[in-house]
Amino acid sequence: MSDYFHELGLTPTGPEGADDFDRNIKRLQVLAIMNGIDIEIEVPEASKRAIAALPTHEIDDEDDLDELECAVCKQPARKKANSCPMCRYELETDDEAYEELRRFRQDEANRRERNRDLMNSMFL
Repeated sequence: MSDYFHELGLTPTGPEGADDFDRNIKRLQVLAIMNGIDIEIEVPEASKRAIAALPTHEIDDEDDLDELECAVCKQPARKKANSCPMCRYELETDDEAYEELRRFRQDEANRRERNRDLMNSMFL
């Protein structure tokens, strides 16, 4: 008996196929947050493309380098998370599940407004 995916010329999701545990866990976490379950997820590092697009600055000896590094691990902040430690601007990541969650959070105000408009339109 041949494999279902092989018969149809398809490949399973993810590099490890159906057993891609990490990818499935991330999807479950995103779905949980989208459905109102308050859980913490690990924030991925910024994508290499977003880091490359950042401007570079010359740093003098008298500059305070501690402001540009994470106080806990002393690694550059953008390697630890995807946001600027100064202004908290969020850079894009390579993690598809996290990007979907970020778009979901950014669209929350629009969803609430559409829901309110829908509810108001029912009683006109």
